[in-house]
Amino acid sequence: MSQAATWRWCAAAGVAAFLCSVALGLIPDLIACGPTGGLGPILAFEFARSPADVAALFGGEPCRSTFVGAQKIGLLIDGLGFVPAYVAFLSCAGLALGSRILPIVFVLAGLADEIEGGLLYAILSDLPGTQTTIDALWWAVHLKFALLAGGALGISVLLLARWRWLPGVVSLIVGLGAMTAFAGLLDGPSPVMMIGFTISWATILLAAFVGVARPSLFSARAAPPQAPGSPSA
Repeated sequence: MSQAATWRWCAAAGVAAFLCSVALGLIPDLIACGPTGGLGPILAFEFARSPADVAALFGGEPCRSTFVGAQKIGLLIDGLGFVPAYVAFLSCAGLALGSRILPIVFVLAGLADEIEGGLLYAILSDLPGTQTTIDALWWAVHLKFALLAGGALGISVLLLARWRWLPGVVSLIVGLGAMTAFAGLLDGPSPVMMIGFTISWATILLAAFVGVARPSLFSARAAPPQAPGSPSA
């Protein structure tokens, strides 16, 4: 597949991922019944550490049943739409920049995300869940976000290695977003984690649009020709 075609697939998958993200934010009644620690309702559920945390987040009836239904809709959109779309989006970005490793990183992140979705559904089916399930969820969630942040940082490095001004600027923004996401993950998590991912992914998507029109702008700068050797006797 040509670089231009790879950028086209990257842009198309990126648009699909962002549309799925918007759809997740528009789910009716996706409002937590308890404290979220400053996180969104989906993220607060993902980062619950105990059945007590889950019980507090989902509160009592009638709010609980409504919130459970909204979370199940979210898991459906996430598992069937958002996860495949962002894996394709980020993997194509890596491929367009010449990496064969980064797509594997993003596929593993997507697999961790799908496992996370199954664990969340199991908890929803038997609230407030068991500590064993929530412990497994902790690993799936942290692995997913660590791989996504690390993969975005890898894209930043590949862009910087182009040694051109435009990829260099894009690299700095993507790298800043990736490091912000890492910092947010290590901080408990912090709400800034998703801000970091948004900055990083939105910048990659804009780069993909540019790559569709002018793929040469993201090609590596050619090495200068070697000086001719001294003539031999």
